[in-house]
Amino acid sequence: MDLKSKRKELQAVNGAVGLVLGLGGYIGQLYSASLATFLMFAVWIVGATVINLCTDPANKK
Repeated sequence: MDLKSKRKELQAVNGAVGLVLGLGGYIGQLYSASLATFLMFAVWIVGATVINLCTDPANKK
């Protein structure tokens, strides 16, 4: 699978996973609201960094 062409789709999945974790804490009461906030931001930041590193476009010459 060519990840370079899937950057937007991967970012959308990353955002959805962070949102689900947040909703699980805020609405579902699976864990505290502070942990939900931390998990959301952690997933969004780490996920975006990994996606940007894995899908970095080739150097233009």
